[in-house]
Amino acid sequence: MAEHAPRRCCLGWDFSTQQVKVVAVDAELNVFYEESVHFDRDLPEFGATLEAHVAHGRATINLVPE
Repeated sequence: MAEHAPRRCCLGWDFSTQQVKVVAVDAELNVFYEESVHFDRDLPEFGATLEAHVAHGRATINLVPE
């Protein structure tokens, strides 16, 4: 099997109420991997739904388990 030169990279994580997302970039900040899990779409067995609330001109989005 051929040896590959080491690749310097960095992972970025985003943990929010709607999803978990990961992005991998190389030393020149080129994205070479990106993936996300949307809780309501990808994990329906947990019965979570998104709710949006607007009050005083501000919006809040919550993930609510059923």
